[in-house]
Amino acid sequence: MLLERGAQGDAVKGLQRGLNKLGALLLVDGDFGAGTEAAVVEARDTLQCPGPAAADDELLAMLVATPELSPDLTGAGLSFIGREEVSSPADYRTRYRHPTWPSPNSGITIGIGYDLRFANVAKLQADWGSVLPASIIARFAPVLGTRGSDELLGKVADIEIPLPAAISVFVSRMMPEHIRNTRIAYPGVDALPPARRTALISLVFNRGNDLEGDRRREMKQIRDLLAAGNLDPIAAQFEAMVRLWNPQTEGGIIERRRREAILWRDGFGALQLD
Repeated sequence: MLLERGAQGDAVKGLQRGLNKLGALLLVDGDFGAGTEAAVVEARDTLQCPGPAAADDELLAMLVATPELSPDLTGAGLSFIGREEVSSPADYRTRYRHPTWPSPNSGITIGIGYDLRFANVAKLQADWGSVLPASIIARFAPVLGTRGSDELLGKVADIEIPLPAAISVFVSRMMPEHIRNTRIAYPGVDALPPARRTALISLVFNRGNDLEGDRRREMKQIRDLLAAGNLDPIAAQFEAMVRLWNPQTEGGIIERRRREAILWRDGFGALQLD
């Protein structure tokens, strides 16, 4: 079998699921387009399987044998959270491969939602030292530990973070921290099926695990519903959170809460991730 640009169908969906185990962040739509082609090229590099920008039997077999990158999240779960942060691999390459300053309260941000406001030199080296050269790590020093600004962004705006490097840090360094934080807020998270587990981890990734105060009342209600084993009403709590954001200026975060609710109710398939 050879799957290449223009192919469609279930075999392509299987390929996309396999590529997502490597962090490709693809929709599982059965369409072998530019995004899938780019992911195949990156997979060949990762798996040390040289060949064309197409999937032959050798590559397909290697993807089948590839374990999930995260023991706590499937490829579908990683894809969901990664896409919520950067929209798609194509958007990452266009909009996020260089540092950004997402909001007035954030720091300069690199990779997949890695906010330098919450990093110091030691943490940055520990998280990124295996995928970025020391000279690049050193250039970020002036923007660490502080809110961003146009001036600070200008100091580092030319630095490029390749998607495979961003995925590596996202999976190996960022996700374990956010999963630990989710377990603190929601002790029953590990007993949930993968899609529901992903919805909670996505929420904590985005909002943290503080449950105090009126702005956190839905998150606290989710904790209480989990403790009571009353799981189905939790989707409505994701949706109720949209009260917190202005639809004119913060529509992205509103839609994220709604997609988390869909994930809770209907699973990965409803969002073309499985």
